[in-house]
Amino acid sequence: MLARRSLLAAPAVLLAPGLGRAQGAMTELKFSLAAPLDGSNAAFFLAEERGWFREAGLRVQFDPSGGSGEAVTRVGSGTYDLGVADLGVVLEFNGRQPASAIKCVYMLYYRSPLCAASFAKAGIERPADLAGKRVGAALTDGAYKLFPAYAARTGLDPSGVKWQYGDLRLREAMLLRGDAEAILGFDSTMYFGLVRNGVRPADLRFLYFADAGMPLYGNGLIASRRLAETNPEALRRFVAAAARGWQAAMADPAAAAGALRRKDSLIEAALETERLTWLVRNQLVTEESRADGMGGVRPERLAAMAEQVGAAFGLPTPVAPSALFTPDFLPDAAIRRVPA
Repeated sequence: MLARRSLLAAPAVLLAPGLGRAQGAMTELKFSLAAPLDGSNAAFFLAEERGWFREAGLRVQFDPSGGSGEAVTRVGSGTYDLGVADLGVVLEFNGRQPASAIKCVYMLYYRSPLCAASFAKAGIERPADLAGKRVGAALTDGAYKLFPAYAARTGLDPSGVKWQYGDLRLREAMLLRGDAEAILGFDSTMYFGLVRNGVRPADLRFLYFADAGMPLYGNGLIASRRLAETNPEALRRFVAAAARGWQAAMADPAAAAGALRRKDSLIEAALETERLTWLVRNQLVTEESRADGMGGVRPERLAAMAEQVGAAFGLPTPVAPSALFTPDFLPDAAIRRVPA
């Protein structure tokens, strides 16, 4: 209990209008998204539109990416100050490049969305059914990065999978064309990409990594070591402003999708509202986040994840939970509370 309280404890930082404003010049930050512009990152643009980063004395450049792998590489190299990425991908990066290790500073997805999607006609009902199948994936995507851990957990020999590689944005097209019999990724990304192309929801099947007993956390906000060490106050202000954005987006997904569309006129606001609503319902709001609030993690679950995923990756040295997540930059509980 003491360990859990310690990990979830945080400085009392609440950015209200007119409060917490940094004095002097604006701090410039570069942030890597873990996907193209879509509903999964609309909360950041809602916070930007409402002026919460500006109030915090921050000017943030948000850039899309090809997945968690790319976001982690950007932040780990110091090219970007911050990002959002799957915690399992962070774990592998830290295990292989400890000198450039990064940490999650705010958890978002309490249920991992990582899965394999297929059409019902393919007959892929369990992990063993992926053996011998053509599986589409993006090399930088979190689902592909963590597939070895999923295979080890389920007894699947990954060498039997016939990989079909492609860009993250073309993955659903691989399945539609018949180039792949299954594809890996986030459930919502694949679901909406396929339904948008006329696929009936009843024709889709998903194999979730979490259903294999993997205690996975999903996406969270990550920060470079350089930013955490040289400007911890800017990092703390960013997390508080982003937390306000996510809380507002959870309460009103349509408002967040509207802010996203005003960044890119090609965005379909209705579709991205539905996507964000899916994420809120399936990934963000769980018994854990309702009980503890957004942003923190439970030590016992994080330790189990670090041990299980680290072993599956065959990392040269174990990654300690404290090397994956820090509660030092969590904001006040008021803006971490899950909206009713």
